[in-house]
Amino acid sequence: MKDLELSGALLVRLVQFFYRILYSAAPGRLRCALCLRARNEDSTVKRRPALALAGILGLWVLLSGGAALAAEAEPSPPEQGPFTERNQFPFNLLFLAFPARGGAVLAPHAKELLVVTDYANTFAGSDIFTSFTTDERVRLTSTSVDTAQSMEPGEDLFFVDTEQDRTALIYRWGTSRHIEVDVEIPFLSYRGGMFDPAIEWYHRNFGLANGGRDLYVQDIVQMVLTLDHDEYFMDHSPSTFEIGDVSLIGRFPLADAPRGAAALSVGMKFPTGDPESLGGSGSLDAGLELEGTLRWGRQRLHGSAGWVHAGNWSLFPKFHPADLWNLGASYEFAWSPRLSWIGQLQTQSSVFRGSADVSGALADFSTEILVGAKWQGSAGRWCFQTALLENIFDQNNGVDVGMLAGFAVRFSGTGP
Repeated sequence: MKDLELSGALLVRLVQFFYRILYSAAPGRLRCALCLRARNEDSTVKRRPALALAGILGLWVLLSGGAALAAEAEPSPPEQGPFTERNQFPFNLLFLAFPARGGAVLAPHAKELLVVTDYANTFAGSDIFTSFTTDERVRLTSTSVDTAQSMEPGEDLFFVDTEQDRTALIYRWGTSRHIEVDVEIPFLSYRGGMFDPAIEWYHRNFGLANGGRDLYVQDIVQMVLTLDHDEYFMDHSPSTFEIGDVSLIGRFPLADAPRGAAALSVGMKFPTGDPESLGGSGSLDAGLELEGTLRWGRQRLHGSAGWVHAGNWSLFPKFHPADLWNLGASYEFAWSPRLSWIGQLQTQSSVFRGSADVSGALADFSTEILVGAKWQGSAGRWCFQTALLENIFDQNNGVDVGMLAGFAVRFSGTGP
């Protein structure tokens, strides 16, 4: 009881304190209205209006203080997300892979049309194709491939010397609060090595090994793969801007908060490309990917982990591709509301994983690093991205060097 009396007395004192502040700050007429008829401030009847007015004053102080803090707080810069990139090794391009994304999904009815192109130089192969001596540059022939196979009986050999270009048209649509639908239409080209002279010069002048590049004629396309006694050999470009396998991806938001977001992607790849011209695998692939974003200040950390069940490969009907796993991480720093600097690391397993007879590093993970920037318009209606990419850890199962460029147009929708 004593505690109750003390709490009640303290409440009365606080009410009187706020009331006196309001009374002293009020203009003349309002002060007269607030004036109590009796001098006795302990009167219960006269205490009720004072309590109400003190409560109003206290609420006003809290709200005004919160508004001031909100006004002083720096708005969070726009989030542009990772580069729209997937592993560029030519044999990996034939199977389903999820382009790198963060945890955010498009708002309901928002749309985005993106064109992104990756151009990369690749030189990789089994040791027997890259570790011989010659007085002049040579070209691979079907005879030389047969000779190499006879010298390595039971071994699955490969050789890739090309510059591949993958241009993708991607349409994204936020159909509702619960799903985003993406359609990707790729176009694949295999060209000669325009970068060959520059790469060899760089290697020579910086004391790096050319890995057999200087054994072959520059600026040509040469591709070899032998699997289970089946052979694919190409000494010219198999295709130029030919449609590849179309992918359909649904993205489902799992969480969305100021400090982070997460989403689940479900994708399928359809055999619309020609396997003979390395436009696709010739079969259906399906997979899942979990994507997330952490936010603090101007910084963003995007991550992803995915799995793909690869279907059959029409070129090699006896070969059973292994399921694919991929991991990715991107660091984004919002330099300004329009410019973000991004560093990105992504790795993908190989469809040849688990094949004991595959030569060299073809069965190992292929890891790429990208560094570049994204720039968007003042109203966020368009976005441009560009980056340099390089294979790391193992130079014999990925691209040597490449470039990415993309342009997106956005159409805003309603918020969730």
